[in-house]
Amino acid sequence: MSRLANTTDEQQLAFLNTWLDTHIQDARNILKKPLFLTEFGKSWKDPGYSNSQRDALFNTIYTKIYKSARTGGATAGGLFWQLLTQGMDNYRDGYEIVFSENPSTANVITIQSRKLHYLSKLYARMRNIEKLKQAKEIRRKQWQASNKGKDVGN
Repeated sequence: MSRLANTTDEQQLAFLNTWLDTHIQDARNILKKPLFLTEFGKSWKDPGYSNSQRDALFNTIYTKIYKSARTGGATAGGLFWQLLTQGMDNYRDGYEIVFSENPSTANVITIQSRKLHYLSKLYARMRNIEKLKQAKEIRRKQWQASNKGKDVGN
């Protein structure tokens, strides 16, 4: 029985990978719009559920988000369904993540957040370097214009 569940999980992840690739490519190449993956998750109410299945789903989605963002692609981020804290039992629907109750999933989310934060800092640094280059070029042209016609070298 668990072999069948694993095969089904593997098939679902394979489908998810293809679906994500297609939608990310369409958003970039056809729509030319950003893509934000939202309200994803895996319910503990599903038959055969395990934390590792949910973590695999999150890893799959987060890997696609990161690869797209890293290459300047259309995917701008993701938002899983749903983050709760202890004491919010009335809002539990099977998809909830409570970090203190789900440490492996919390770790997956933390790793992704750190990777995207690092990537945003890297892109910000690249933008700043480009702005610096542009400013230097403007100053060089201004200096050349102000020194044009001056007798330099005597």
